[in-house]
Amino acid sequence: MAASEHSLAFVERSSLLNRLYPLVKLAWVFTVAVGLFIYRTPLPGAVMFVILLALAMLVGRIPLRQILGSSQTIFLLGLLLMVFHFFADPGRPVFRLGPLAVTDNGLVQGPIFFFRLSVVVLASFILIWTTDTRDLMVSLAKAGLPYRLAFAVFLALRFLPLIQREVDAVRSAHSIRGRAANSGVGHRIKLWQRYIFTLLINGLRKAETTATSLECRGFGSQPTRTYLKDVHFKPVDLLLLLITVVVSLGLILVERAYWR
Repeated sequence: MAASEHSLAFVERSSLLNRLYPLVKLAWVFTVAVGLFIYRTPLPGAVMFVILLALAMLVGRIPLRQILGSSQTIFLLGLLLMVFHFFADPGRPVFRLGPLAVTDNGLVQGPIFFFRLSVVVLASFILIWTTDTRDLMVSLAKAGLPYRLAFAVFLALRFLPLIQREVDAVRSAHSIRGRAANSGVGHRIKLWQRYIFTLLINGLRKAETTATSLECRGFGSQPTRTYLKDVHFKPVDLLLLLITVVVSLGLILVERAYWR
């Protein structure tokens, strides 16, 4: 499936990440997230951020342009969160900007929260870019999850790129008609209200169409179901998860030694 550089859709590539078992990649994202909430200093988060970028580009063959295009909003929110902690966290003032003071504890906590948000979101994006949602649904069902719930996960991930394309289309239409890109803040807020209203209406239409289609096909009438395309687990797929666990434990041990 073709995808633009700013898309959050799965792209079929001949990469190692694409061939990994979907549940292993899901467990990998969870492992990365757990590690980020254990680290007490910014350095382990920065190391994981670099590792994930290298993993995405070298092992997943994901272009840097696509990574930056899809993640720039998240990175911006992470930067704003970091700046907020610079001033909000209690500690010894390092320097002042008018009535606001940047604290020594804020200079530590700010980057920690930036990397927590950025690394977890980047790992989730890697999962989306390298995992066919149908394969994920099948693997969840084979792991014991009721296939109705597995199909709900499939629909949620399937609608993400559709919603993104609709946002891009509505934004382009408004830009052509009213120069929305050069408008003020108040007008931008009104435009986003229109975007949300349009997405809500289109989302309800898609949900109704999907529900009607499932009813016509008798979805859920049988306790089990078969799949046209099956996925199989290979022990070598655990290598990525094991390496991530070892790296995370190593970063924790090094951090604890440095912290003492």
